[in-house]
Amino acid sequence: MGWKQKSHSGIVFRARVAQQTPEKLEKLAASMGHLYGGKGKPGALLDLLASGDFVLVPKNATDVIKSVAQLLEETSPSALKLERSRGDATQTIPAGSQQI
Repeated sequence: MGWKQKSHSGIVFRARVAQQTPEKLEKLAASMGHLYGGKGKPGALLDLLASGDFVLVPKNATDVIKSVAQLLEETSPSALKLERSRGDATQTIPAGSQQI
């Protein structure tokens, strides 16, 4: 775990990161509206992550989703599936599920 120190506004947390990481986190925090002194507030992102209100999705998430969908397709009875065409692709949707 990184180095910790209590302060009047919470705990100061330090961690070793790549040189460009602090600036990237400040930009991300600012883009989400978490500002302090005109700059992005990376600590707010950590609080959101810890609380579960902010979720990270890995770059390969689409590969994982496709793998899970394929597994479900292979293990689910065909009677429980609905086929729906969308353009040139067909999407399999489990019966009873909602699509947003």
